[in-house]
Amino acid sequence: MNKKIITGLLFCLIAYPAQSEITNKLLKNATILTGSESIVYNSTPLTNKNELLKLKEDLKSKKKYLKILGPRLAKNNSKPRPKYRFKGSAEEIYNNYVDSVVFIGNEKKNGSGTGFIINHKGQKIVTNWHVVEGAENVRVWLKPKDIKGEAYLINNTDSYNGKVIKINKEKDLALIEVKGLSKNITGVPLGKFDDVKIGETVFAIGHPGDLIWSFNSGMVSQLRSNHKWKYKNSSHFADVIQTQTPINPGNSGGPLFNKNKKLVGVNTFTATGENLNFAVSVDDLVLFLKEPMKKKEKSKYIQKKKKQPTWITKKNKKKPASAINKKYPNAKKLDLNKNGITDAWVIDENKNGIKDAVLIDQNEDGIIEVVGFDDNEDKNFEIFFYDDDLDGNADRAEIDQNEDGVPEKMAYDYDQDGEWDKYEDIG
Repeated sequence: MNKKIITGLLFCLIAYPAQSEITNKLLKNATILTGSESIVYNSTPLTNKNELLKLKEDLKSKKKYLKILGPRLAKNNSKPRPKYRFKGSAEEIYNNYVDSVVFIGNEKKNGSGTGFIINHKGQKIVTNWHVVEGAENVRVWLKPKDIKGEAYLINNTDSYNGKVIKINKEKDLALIEVKGLSKNITGVPLGKFDDVKIGETVFAIGHPGDLIWSFNSGMVSQLRSNHKWKYKNSSHFADVIQTQTPINPGNSGGPLFNKNKKLVGVNTFTATGENLNFAVSVDDLVLFLKEPMKKKEKSKYIQKKKKQPTWITKKNKKKPASAINKKYPNAKKLDLNKNGITDAWVIDENKNGIKDAVLIDQNEDGIIEVVGFDDNEDKNFEIFFYDDDLDGNADRAEIDQNEDGVPEKMAYDYDQDGEWDKYEDIG
């Protein structure tokens, strides 16, 4: 691993929570469970004493204020509330969720479509199966400040690498994972199919042709349970909403909202005729999200092509420590959260008598998710690699350049080809 190359390539983008900061702090006073050796890792305080005292006083004053304000709020909240009738606001739907809608490019099919962000075990992107058909990875664009058209977006705007993590071909649904999205993006809230009424107005955001991030509305024409439809080489089956909301090529995979600003469907296909447009129901989407993931079976971490170390063999779930003990017989066990379960191992990678690597099982499930390295062996880990999707490859890395125990940079390898795709300032 060439730390100088990694450091030279990093640049500032957006903030990201620093997980390795917490890990370094835990490792500082970690106790070894086996053997008589005691290891202490140094890390500087996360903030100075004066700042902590000021924070303490601020909290004290706020607590005193809330003690006075609390009874007033309780008295006010006990009063009966008037029932306001929802007036509806198309502008609010667009303003609240336009940034949650993404443009998806499928290079395998030389096609594009729409997707939207939801909160499902972290941020995920929902779209149609036919948008990502044949692809394991797709390109994803967030809405730019200046919307100039599809060609300009693709050729002049940075994209993210999206990984297709789940599909349901029958329901024509797909789920995409993208690392590094801003946590400030609002996930689209899910409604219910039963709440959709014939004749009500619904709203769509999507990318018909070159008219990206278009906002349209139309009336619900009918609700059709167990509806079947076909494409050229596939057949599909789901509950759908028939709507007059304009849907054209490029709208596929986009959200359909009701007046209460809830998602009720995924815009999917059209039929021959005028204003015959259909969206897969939100209930089918919910069922799809509950379907189990099909995990890839990989037993070993593999060598990354550039700028990353060789990772260790994963632990066997039935015998969690066996693989590590076999490969590293001198590894020392740690219990970072002090609950009596081994969740980390420190090892001497270069066999010079000084511990320079740590292997971490974050959720104590028998799989190593994090590997940290102390290259200069000063008892502070300068870099942590994270395997977020548990496939044996590093998805991202946190780097502590100045070795103060607090990481300043994050690097992402979205397509896991050994090249870092994006860098962020997290300090």
